[in-house]
Amino acid sequence: MGKKVLIALKMAGVSGQNKLAGIFRYLREHYPDDSPWDVALVRTRMELTRERLQKAVADGTDGFVISIPETEEAVAPLADVATPTVVMDIRLEPFGRREGNIVTIRNSGEKIGRAAANYFIEQGVALSYAFLHPETPTDWSRDRFNAFRKALGDNGMWCEELFRPEGILRLKRPAAVFAANDDRALGLLELLSARRVRVPRDVAVLGVDNDTLICENTHPRLSSVMPDFEGEGYLAAETLDAMMCGRMPRSSVFFADVKDIVRRESTCELSGAGRLVQKAVAYIDRHATEGIGVEDVVRHLKCSRRLADLRFRELQMRSILQAITDRRLDEVRRRLRETKENIDVISAACGYSNPNYLKNLFKKRFAMSMSDFRRAVCNRSSDA
Repeated sequence: MGKKVLIALKMAGVSGQNKLAGIFRYLREHYPDDSPWDVALVRTRMELTRERLQKAVADGTDGFVISIPETEEAVAPLADVATPTVVMDIRLEPFGRREGNIVTIRNSGEKIGRAAANYFIEQGVALSYAFLHPETPTDWSRDRFNAFRKALGDNGMWCEELFRPEGILRLKRPAAVFAANDDRALGLLELLSARRVRVPRDVAVLGVDNDTLICENTHPRLSSVMPDFEGEGYLAAETLDAMMCGRMPRSSVFFADVKDIVRRESTCELSGAGRLVQKAVAYIDRHATEGIGVEDVVRHLKCSRRLADLRFRELQMRSILQAITDRRLDEVRRRLRETKENIDVISAACGYSNPNYLKNLFKKRFAMSMSDFRRAVCNRSSDA
């Protein structure tokens, strides 16, 4: 009789199915003749009850793999036992204060968020970026958002944090949106379709999980980050096997890699021209308020001014000079809203050596003076 192992995986989605495939791959590779495990498989949260686990403990189960969320009450019987346990992608708190014979394996929010950001950066131009949380934000969605925002920030770009899909409609376009998972991305695509927003031309959408049932049946088909769920399952089996044989793992926490980004029609693949313009946009965003001009941008791009202007107008529908001006005026309005700095100070801080030039430009662009703009913002704030 083999070792008794209870495996609790949510089998309704691709993550649980692939984790189970990884577990069985480990067993096939290491025990090709006869598996040493007598497996009891729990497939849903409804099946994973407190009574089920109490019975498993009483029956002398040798090891547990638990990867079904929202099971705090159910897993209480495992909080006070020393049975080897591997917990995958769920919180450890329900398992009490166990310090030995319990290991956590999870997909890495850091790697997922950074992979998504790098993909969008390499892809080409976007005027704005956003992360869309699930309806109820969780630790894993915050990890993905923080990594996504930091990776964009390292390249001079800003990321909006959104909790409702409707927030996407306020973004400058073209926009690039990273959804917390494929389910959230599906809801976003439905909203964009209803509002007649073009995907990916106006808004590019990227999900996580590569759930093919979703990704292959959206319109357009959904691009998605593919975590290495099968690798997680393989690592879980390897780790549990070692613990049941009395070998302690080298760590109590393991993070799985990102396997791939599966590219479909919800994100567009831009040419080298797109990457050139993306580089220009990032440079302008970082340095526009330092008094730079078009020639500074061209030197940064290491190409001719004619080519830079041509590509920029093709993909941004504006000139490099207009982009610099837009970025400076954005900063001017932010300072008028959020600080009490006088107009001369704001002018110098935003790259304008002549305050009168800025005053005239601002009034021409926004049909009000800078002072009137500040008063209007203050009045709206006091009314609220």
